Amino acid sequence: MIDSPHFRIGTRGSDLAMWQAHHVRDLILAHGGTCDITVLSTQGDRQQVQAFEKLEGKGFFTKEIEQALLEDRIDLAVHSHKDLETRQPDGLCIAAVPARAAAEDVLLIHPRAHRSAPWLPLTPSARVGTSSVRRRDQLLLLRPDLEIQALRGNVPTRVQRLKEGRYDAIVLAAAGLDRLELDLSDLHTIRMDPRHFVPAPAQGALALQMREHDDRVEWLSQLSAPDIPEAIEAERSVLRALEGGCQLPFGAHQATPDALLRCFLQTAQGPRRIVAPSGQEALDRLEDRPSRRLIITRVPKPEDALHRLATGSGDELIEWPAALPTPLADSTLPPSDLQWVWLGSPGAARMVSNWLVDHPDIRIATPGPGTADALSEELRVRIEYCGNSDPQSALQSFLKERTEGEAVGFPHSDLSLRRWENVDTPAEINPWVAYTMKPNGAPPPDGDVVCFTSPSNVRAWTGPEPRRIVALGTTTSEALNERGWAHHVAEHPDAFGIWEAMQER
Repeated sequence: MIDSPHFRIGTRGSDLAMWQAHHVRDLILAHGGTCDITVLSTQGDRQQVQAFEKLEGKGFFTKEIEQALLEDRIDLAVHSHKDLETRQPDGLCIAAVPARAAAEDVLLIHPRAHRSAPWLPLTPSARVGTSSVRRRDQLLLLRPDLEIQALRGNVPTRVQRLKEGRYDAIVLAAAGLDRLELDLSDLHTIRMDPRHFVPAPAQGALALQMREHDDRVEWLSQLSAPDIPEAIEAERSVLRALEGGCQLPFGAHQATPDALLRCFLQTAQGPRRIVAPSGQEALDRLEDRPSRRLIITRVPKPEDALHRLATGSGDELIEWPAALPTPLADSTLPPSDLQWVWLGSPGAARMVSNWLVDHPDIRIATPGPGTADALSEELRVRIEYCGNSDPQSALQSFLKERTEGEAVGFPHSDLSLRRWENVDTPAEINPWVAYTMKPNGAPPPDGDVVCFTSPSNVRAWTGPEPRRIVALGTTTSEALNERGWAHHVAEHPDAFGIWEAMQER
């Protein structure tokens, strides 16, 4: 192997591309090599107005640089890995993939448009800038009310346009923002959980491309980070099989080679979301298959994300509560001087909705989007705290923010777990029993999968043992164990956690 090779590095001229080229230069120097940098222009750099899906061809940010490699004008191309076609041009290869930066996307929000709301902390109908069809379709999966507008330009230009107020929010890759260390102190920054918002395949990674017969390939391969190429190949293998590029509304993310591969694909039918242990199984699950009947034991919430996920996969989602929230005739009334009301479940939200309408000055807090979606649109706009969907941690976070003198109401059922009793807070706690849970009385529908959402729904189920069962939370799991029913526990109680648990395994 050559001891001290020299490389002519080719790169685009944007701030981010130059950072990446200099980063690779530093890696080469640290290993004893030398290099110089040549700046090249690409189609994507020259056409900064049109959205990507309106441009013709592929390889908007790579084609000219790859041509320079083939013509021996440069020795090494530094690319954002996600910009590369999934099949290498004849004569070229990926020689190394250094350590990957953060893979997730970031939502940057102008202060005027920031407010607590389900899924994304944005005002209703906010204008969000992106030219990625993948980002567009996932934004609309989370919040169909958003107005998606085209956004082009390099990273600093996009951020500046947001600061100027041309958009309410924009979406960018975390890796680019982290690498450029831009001043974002006057914006709200939200890191998008890959469980909800699947990144582009290979996002956050660099690809070091060379001529495949160059005798320096072996030397450069030492810059690859352990395990990173395997995870990226799993993500890109699905994209390759789908014959898609950057214009395909597709996302894939695998944190490590041993982790599950999470994929998103927007189809004519709707959004398709899957998790799988391998690229091939991910492909199998993304293909059309027989429709399933999915039962969830809750009062209907026809506008929530779970419905959109089921529609995208061609499944039928049936909402059928085995136990119904029912008002108590002798329910005590809460104090009239509350500043907040904590709605700990969809049942609580429904049972006090009329009371909330009559008390328009009381601020609303929910543990997550699932409870928020049980409210009417009139009440949803009054939500000033929407948590992460984990009931206990969301409540702890909410109460930790409260101050002495604030009064918080807790409407609950007579079977409530009374979680507020385990949280220290200077706020005044005002619980009241607002409802009870009564058996539905009707026979349950038949389904391929049944997701039980609470212990009361397990105990009120009068039908036979379902063929496949999902439990929402540990207390629901305990109730299923009491009946001796085998089940799978959802890893997270939000719509995406429920959806992933209801998929075939």
